[in-house]
Amino acid sequence: MKLSKEVKIGMIAVFVLGIAVWGFNFLKGKNILNPTDEYYIVFDRVDGLIESGNVMYHGYKVGNITTLYFDNKKSGKFRVKIVLEEQLNIPLHSVVRIKQVNPLASTADLELVFSDETQYHQPGDTLLSATATGIMDIMSGIVPKLLQAISNIDSVLISLNNVMNAETEENLRNSIASLDMTLASLNASLAPQGSLGQSFSNLETITGTLKENNDKIAGTLNNLSAISTDINNADLESILLRTDSTITSLKGTLLKIEEGTGTMGKLVNDSSLYANLDSTAYHLSVLMKDMKEHPKRYVHFSVFGKKDK
Repeated sequence: MKLSKEVKIGMIAVFVLGIAVWGFNFLKGKNILNPTDEYYIVFDRVDGLIESGNVMYHGYKVGNITTLYFDNKKSGKFRVKIVLEEQLNIPLHSVVRIKQVNPLASTADLELVFSDETQYHQPGDTLLSATATGIMDIMSGIVPKLLQAISNIDSVLISLNNVMNAETEENLRNSIASLDMTLASLNASLAPQGSLGQSFSNLETITGTLKENNDKIAGTLNNLSAISTDINNADLESILLRTDSTITSLKGTLLKIEEGTGTMGKLVNDSSLYANLDSTAYHLSVLMKDMKEHPKRYVHFSVFGKKDK
C-alpha cells in the first residue's frame, strides 16, 4: 500500500509534535515515558525553588518540581506540585523541606524526610512542609554579631592607638630587647657548657650512678628492713620496764646519798670526814716521799746480820 504525500507529512507532523510535547515536559522535569505520582506541598516561602527543580531523598533524585504558583485567592501561600517515581511509598507525617544546594546561586531543591509511620500517602495528597535553615538564615543571625565585633575591634584599635605614644613604643621596644637578651642567656645556659646544661649533665651522671648501684641500694634497704623487723620483734616493753626500774633504783640511791644515808652519803655530806681523808692522804704522801728519800730509815738489811746504826 503506497502512502500519499499528505499522509507522510501528517505522520511526520505527529511525530514532531510528540517529540515537542515530550521535550517540553522533560525540560519541566517530567518524563512522560515513565509513570509517576503527583503530590502537593504548601510553603510560606519558596526561596531558591524553580520549576523542574529536583526532589531528593538521602541524596538520590526521586522526582521533580512541575508547577510552582502563588495561591493569592485562597491561602496567600505558595503551592508546589511535584511528581515522584511510581511505587515510592511516602509514610504519613513525612515532611518535604527546602534545602539550599548552591548558596552563591541561591538555588534550592526539595528534600523528602520520611517518618516512622507504617501507613502511606496516596497520590494527590498534600504533604507537610518545612524550611531547612539556609546559609542566608545563618548569616542573618551572624551579621549583627559580626558588626558588633567589628565595632568593638575598632574601639580597641582606637584605644591602642591613643596608648601607643612615643614613650610607650620605646618602653615596648626595650621590653622586647630585654626579652631577647633573656632568651639568649637561657640558650647559653642550656648549651652543653652552660650552667643549666652542666646541671643536667650532672643530674644524668647521678642518675646513672644510682642506676649502677641499684643492687647495693636494694641490699641496704633490705638490711634496714631486717633491722626494723628485729626491732619490731624485740621485747621492747620488757626492756623499757627494766630500764624504768633501774632509773627508779638509781633515783633512790642518789636520794640516800643526798640525805647522808650510808657510807657514800656521809662521805658526800660530812665535811669533817672529807677533811680527815684529805689530811690522811697528805701525810701518806709525805711518808712515801720520805721513804723514797731515806729508805734506810725504814728498811734494815745486812749480809752478816748486823744492824746499821
